[in-house]
Amino acid sequence: MEGPDLSLLESLERPEKFDFEGISMVHYFTDDWENVQKFQARPDDILVATYPKAGTTWVSYILDLLYFGNKETERQTSIPIYLRVPFLEAVLPKIPT
Repeated sequence: MEGPDLSLLESLERPEKFDFEGISMVHYFTDDWENVQKFQARPDDILVATYPKAGTTWVSYILDLLYFGNKETERQTSIPIYLRVPFLEAVLPKIPT
């Protein structure tokens, strides 16, 4: 059985880390920091706040299902989770196809 082709991922370089307000960060999480600081939540916004590697994606899936339920079932397969429940602070690079 053959696994997925990871050659595109292998060609991506790891971003350099730098000190951002005393925390080691990569630019993906700081490039849009001014807009993060200006963010004004609306009364109907839902914020997912988790520690890294603590089930953020899992919680995002659950919230998306609770919010949209059976109304828009095609969302689950047609729209990636990172677009359905975007990260406020992340400006992620485009992955070549």
